[in-house]
Amino acid sequence: MDDRLMKMEVKIAYMEETIATLDSVVTEQNTEIANLKNRLSLMEKRFSELIDDSLPAGEKPPHY
Repeated sequence: MDDRLMKMEVKIAYMEETIATLDSVVTEQNTEIANLKNRLSLMEKRFSELIDDSLPAGEKPPHY
């Protein structure tokens, strides 16, 4: 019985370590995704401004 209990404790310890590692990775990825979303938003805004600046006032591009 003690051997089975010891094996279960070892498995639980490995599982806890794995969960902590995965939590760290998910947290890091969440931060990276938020940063990428911000950068994309800025790029979309810049692109939109470039398009607006390149067109004469009130004129739509030919593909509209």
